[in-house]
Amino acid sequence: MPAITELHREQSAAPHASSPRSLVVIMEDEHSEPILGPGTVLIAPHPTETVEILATPQQTTDRYRLRLTTPPGGGPGIRGLGPHVHPGFIERFRCVSGAMTMRVGSKLQDIGPGEGAEAPPGVIHGFSSKGEEPLVAEVEIIFTPPGPRPEADLVAFWAIVDGLIRRGDVNAKTGMPPLLHLAVLVDRFPEAFRQPGVAGWLMIPLAMLGRIRGYR
Repeated sequence: MPAITELHREQSAAPHASSPRSLVVIMEDEHSEPILGPGTVLIAPHPTETVEILATPQQTTDRYRLRLTTPPGGGPGIRGLGPHVHPGFIERFRCVSGAMTMRVGSKLQDIGPGEGAEAPPGVIHGFSSKGEEPLVAEVEIIFTPPGPRPEADLVAFWAIVDGLIRRGDVNAKTGMPPLLHLAVLVDRFPEAFRQPGVAGWLMIPLAMLGRIRGYR
């Protein structure tokens, strides 16, 4: 059995973090699932964004509770390749400060402090931060059926992206992992994140090619 490695990273370099934090990620090896806990702050899913873990499924039995901070104009977007689906869980948003435009299905909704929206499993959705303030939102990832499953663990997906961002192993223009590596990750977490339509289907052969190229 491989030795457990504990990685300590300084969180002070994270954009928009309210205060310096120490991020601790424990992994058995480079291909195992990270062990994440409350207080962990990830730079993800984009280099300009952070996600703080407030509670884990081990504490709540069925969900993550998170705090997402996104700069003005940030977020995956509501058009083009930004909207996506999460087959394995409900994603529930509540705006704390700032504002956002949320797309769920074909419906667009402007959301301000104290307001929220919910994306059911498998329903296309996306959001964009709007206005001049950073968006701070509380997010719940509620597993369906209840209980965490590795293939639906979006936070573990983000933890891997966080490591790639910190090492500089992302596309300088998009801030995302190289396409083949991203395809492998999407295939590794099939219930956590998918793009709809043709883009989603193209990820399957790209993941196969990515594994041939050595991505994990």
